[in-house]
Amino acid sequence: MNSANPLSQRRQRRSDEILAAARDAFLAKGFQGTAVSEIANRVGVVEGLVFSYFPTKRDLLHAVLCDMYEPLIKEVGEGYSRLKGLRARLRFIIWRHLRVFFETPGLAKLVLHEVRMGSEYDSSGLHLLQVRYTQFVRLAIDDAVRDGELPDATDVETVRSMLYGGLEHLMWPVLTGKSQANVDLIADRFTELIMHGIQGSRNQGDARNEGARRDERDIDTRLSRLEAIISATKPGVILGR
Repeated sequence: MNSANPLSQRRQRRSDEILAAARDAFLAKGFQGTAVSEIANRVGVVEGLVFSYFPTKRDLLHAVLCDMYEPLIKEVGEGYSRLKGLRARLRFIIWRHLRVFFETPGLAKLVLHEVRMGSEYDSSGLHLLQVRYTQFVRLAIDDAVRDGELPDATDVETVRSMLYGGLEHLMWPVLTGKSQANVDLIADRFTELIMHGIQGSRNQGDARNEGARRDERDIDTRLSRLEAIISATKPGVILGR
């Protein structure tokens, strides 16, 4: 659809109906497992009408992702702006990301194991959405460096990868229904893990010295403990406050 040509109210309602049906189908069956004809049936229209609003199935996916990410990005941005200090900001970012796995597990599965792994990742629009969604970690680190909480040499990309990669690894058993987790508990402990890792490097002159190796082993131990907490619980989900 061309945003330069606003839809009439009737067409806008139809577009919203198609988008809602596509969201339900994608979250339930995945992108590859959903046919456009199924989406059309859910709305009660012919398949060709869907393509008159969204030229391709991937355009429809992009619209669904935008519709779900934009409110999330806005919420994270508003929460981030209300907080001060690295620990508080990282804890909020971690806590809110954890809730994605609990509140919209279909989205997490769709993003992690289908869209992002596909050859058309960039063209799905998800890459740009992900950059905007994860930018708050970069802002938190940059502000902490500026305020003297962290050294100038802090590797922002490594921190961002550790944070989101670690959470995805921890939450996969929850997504597959094998375990449950307490959001607040995991957020608190994972925040400590990340803080220990980035602040522990402040006074290290050589990342390969024994002190650095001890920190690495300590982080591995803490991550293993987090995994044990999740795997030891019964199937289901416990949401934090």
